[in-house]
Amino acid sequence: MRTPVGVRLADLGELWSAFSPLSGQTVLLNTEAVAILELLRESPGNLAQMCQTLAMDTGLAADEMQQRCSGVWQELLDAGLLEAAGARPTSASA
Repeated sequence: MRTPVGVRLADLGELWSAFSPLSGQTVLLNTEAVAILELLRESPGNLAQMCQTLAMDTGLAADEMQQRCSGVWQELLDAGLLEAAGARPTSASA
C-alpha cells in the first residue's frame, strides 16, 4: 500500500486533518495515522512493516504499535488515504 498522490495533511494541534483526492473526503486523524501515511508516502508497505518502523522510532514494541494502529488502517483505506502500491499514481491538483 502507499499514500496516493495529492493527499494533503494539516496539523490541527492534537489531531490532523487529511484530504484524499481519491474519495474527496477530509477526515480527522491521530498522530499514529499520520505517521503511517508519511511512511507510506516515502516507501510502500503493509501494516506490519509500518508498525515495525514506527516501533523502532518510538521505542514501543512492534506488537503494541500494531495494536494501536490496526483499527486506523481500515479507516485510512475507507477514506481513500491508501491505495495499492501497483495502482497508477493519480495526479495532484494544484
